Amino acid sequence: PMSDSDFDRESTLELIGLSNDIPTLPDRFVRIQRIIDDPNSGIDDLAEAIHTDQATCAMILKVANSTAYNPSGRAVSTLRQAISRLGSQEVSHIALTMSLMYGFALPMGMAHVRAFWVHAFGTAFIAEKLALRVGYKDGREAFMAGLLHDIGRAMIGLRVDLAYFESPLVHLHGEDLVAAERQHYGLDHADAGRHTLELWHFPPNLIQAVAEHHQSGSTDMLAHIVQTACRLSNEHIPN
Repeated sequence: PMSDSDFDRESTLELIGLSNDIPTLPDRFVRIQRIIDDPNSGIDDLAEAIHTDQATCAMILKVANSTAYNPSGRAVSTLRQAISRLGSQEVSHIALTMSLMYGFALPMGMAHVRAFWVHAFGTAFIAEKLALRVGYKDGREAFMAGLLHDIGRAMIGLRVDLAYFESPLVHLHGEDLVAAERQHYGLDHADAGRHTLELWHFPPNLIQAVAEHHQSGSTDMLAHIVQTACRLSNEHIPN
């Protein structure tokens, strides 16, 4: 059991920001992001970046052969065919999530790691659809904000308190989770996420969305999109 004064805000931020020891985004995540951002990149570049990762290739083929994308029952067997069928955006979303799942070593069993990233992917997927529906300028940006909205939880569990994911906090959501984190760590995971994305030099609008995704009074449209997507992901994609 944790006491109310295990950590204060300063010591928590200090632990997250230890520059010689800060976890970085997995190389594959960074490489895929670069390919997505490069207008001259195509299917072959995307295939090249992910073909050596068996887990990601298997997941992409599985999705491409699912009834949603393969109503006629014609199975594809190569990565290139799967990318052609799904489209590079869908494939990059799966590949980014998988790179985090297997490249970001969270201190918990694989079932919990999977649940953590399934929630992140679900939030990202819903955020992208919501963004397009409400006329937000960039669906891909909404996906990224959704995917990384809980990165502060990962950082608390990796750098501040290795018992975080074993504690009762792991079963909390929304305001209950935020209040418990502030009590134990002097800040909540949205604040830890903001600090982390600043260290990783993410764009300010993404940082703000992650920082404010639990603030009901936020005036930031992207934060509201992520907040709604997170709630819907919790309700409809059980972990």
